Amino acid sequence: MANYETWDRDELYGEVWSTPMKNLAKEYSISDVGLAKVCRKLMIPLPGRGYWAKKEAGQNPKQPPLPPLKEKVVLFKPTPHPPAPKLSDFATPPELALVEQLEQASAEFSLKRGSLSHPLILQARESLKNANADDHKILRTRGTCLDIRVSKDSLDRALRIMAGLVSVLEAAGFSVSAEDRDRKQQTLAKIHGEEIRFGLVEKVERIEIMAPPKGGMLERVLTFAGKPVTLEPSGKLSITVWTSYGSDRRKWTDGKSPLEEQVSRIAAGLIRLALSDRADTENRAAQERERKRSAEEWAQLEASIKTEKSKVRALEGATARWSRAEQVRSFVSAARTAAIQSGQSVEPGTRFGDWIIWAEQQADRLDPLKESPVSIIDRAPDSDEESPSYSGYGYQKPERPFRFPKPIWRMA
Repeated sequence: MANYETWDRDELYGEVWSTPMKNLAKEYSISDVGLAKVCRKLMIPLPGRGYWAKKEAGQNPKQPPLPPLKEKVVLFKPTPHPPAPKLSDFATPPELALVEQLEQASAEFSLKRGSLSHPLILQARESLKNANADDHKILRTRGTCLDIRVSKDSLDRALRIMAGLVSVLEAAGFSVSAEDRDRKQQTLAKIHGEEIRFGLVEKVERIEIMAPPKGGMLERVLTFAGKPVTLEPSGKLSITVWTSYGSDRRKWTDGKSPLEEQVSRIAAGLIRLALSDRADTENRAAQERERKRSAEEWAQLEASIKTEKSKVRALEGATARWSRAEQVRSFVSAARTAAIQSGQSVEPGTRFGDWIIWAEQQADRLDPLKESPVSIIDRAPDSDEESPSYSGYGYQKPERPFRFPKPIWRMA
């Protein structure tokens, strides 16, 4: 059962005035904005601007007292998130060293080592240079090709970046291939046994244009927020790692530094993702093995319980048959005594004498401590063997119940 904790107003008041809001919010797995909302609901005054700077300067800024609440307020704390695993938790020292080396590598060296004569780059250039552009001027090709979705003006730059990235990955001992899956071009990097699917994409931006002709579908399509627009390639490129259903998983974009300067860091990022995927795969496999082990243990336990119950039922049945046998013997003895008292012959060969012998045999047949005399009943077919065996859905032939041997001590 989940353990829900509530905010302690006095404790939170002390923490807010002893720890900066951003640092305190991280400890509670909440944003500083969310923590400030909690404080407002609990009527906890917050430090103003310059408070922490004055504290660092050795000053003693005024701290307002905690005002009393008019009515009790109960707020639940957020459930803390488990800390994200570190790369060192699931990577070997050599794997970790490779990632660190790539993150510190020279961007210029990584880009220069990329060969535009690489077969994958030559194939991409051949496919894309003659490809048609879509409505957003992005080149589209149907052949097997690296996943590069850029305009004609950005093609040369995109090929240089992809060449550098492919070369860095291959130099690290990994393979990169171009595949056509479900009529979609894909770039697949096989890293530490995992497939990382990524592509190079050019951002398309909205640009305001002169008003299109009034009326009709054209005006409705080419407007945004009441203004006529067109969608044009921006020249801003990004390397995007795709999930299995096509959405973004990780992205590196042109920003403070262009993609050309991020090639080594992108390669390191792809390796990080592969190592994380490998750890997830191993964890899922371990969980599946544990699930199967638990299922087997439970199946064995169920079988043992079933066998034990069958033995208990057999013991109870043997005890009941022994009791019945003793009752039969007592009855036969009483019948013999009554017959003798009434002058009836009980010698073998007489009708009643033969009945006494038969009745005593039936008692022995019931008694689990005695051998069973032969009886015509033994010639009757076994009802379990005669009944049909069905293996279809909905019916399963019950197992033969456990029975003790006769006499019972023969089980030893």
